[in-house]
Amino acid sequence: MRCALLIGLSLLPFVRATSQSEPYTGPIIDMHVHAYQEPSPILGKQFTNSLTGITYSAVPSLEAHKAWTFAKMAEHRIVKAVVNYDPEWEAEDPERILLGRGSGDLETLRRGFMSGELQVMAEMTAYYSGVQADDAELDPYFELAETLEVPVGYHIYPGGPPGALYAGYSGVRAENAHPMQIERVLVAHPKLKIYIMHAGWPYLEDMKALMYAHPQLYVDLGVINWGLPKAEFHSFLKGLMDAGFGKRIMYGTDQMVFQGAFDQAIANINSAPFLSLEQKADIFYNNAATFLGLSPEEIEKHHLQAGKK
Repeated sequence: MRCALLIGLSLLPFVRATSQSEPYTGPIIDMHVHAYQEPSPILGKQFTNSLTGITYSAVPSLEAHKAWTFAKMAEHRIVKAVVNYDPEWEAEDPERILLGRGSGDLETLRRGFMSGELQVMAEMTAYYSGVQADDAELDPYFELAETLEVPVGYHIYPGGPPGALYAGYSGVRAENAHPMQIERVLVAHPKLKIYIMHAGWPYLEDMKALMYAHPQLYVDLGVINWGLPKAEFHSFLKGLMDAGFGKRIMYGTDQMVFQGAFDQAIANINSAPFLSLEQKADIFYNNAATFLGLSPEEIEKHHLQAGKK
């Protein structure tokens, strides 16, 4: 009896360390949603993630993609979503959709941001062309965003599926994925509101250094929510949380066309044994509300909306 008691007591620290908080059920802000205006070659097909072994069915058409995404946003209480440019999405739900565009003619972007047609400079994907963030050709875009106080979502890595270079993404290089490339931009534009998509994975130590040095820098979790093995995702997220950056981590789905992405991404955060309910609320909603500068009235409205679902 005494032996059993001692064994039980010895396991208490382990039980406490792995105990899980309840799932988050409040409103969600999604900082990384895709709309498409041209058909993707993967529509209607299946894709197996070589890292996880999970097979996803792609939606069959652009119309189905839009309907599926809106249905999932409603199901998961996603009250705001940064969507790469598609005016039809914004017209369908202007209170939910924040239109983003991260490339194109500068004057067109300027007019869009000033008129309110565009709200976020995202996602910036120069990485796919082999261009790094501190390249001179991108500086006018950062200057524009800083001047107009437009939030920026910058993509560094991952670039496409594992082995993307050999699947048509000819500009992808691992050597160009280092997040330190953003530091010169942060120094040159200290008032820039910017988040790194996919949280700078796999460069955990460098992301700690960048977020320590630059308090204005946020991240979204993007595809690493569901594209990585859960243990790897949890390990990376825990590293950022343990380092004290839990107030600057934002949720993003990066759903593309893969059915199951929303459900898996949200479940993988809720199942993280090291996150308290308060920390989940920060990741899913509070941090993005702060980053986007939402008003107290809009925040209260979002919580009321989520409570009715």
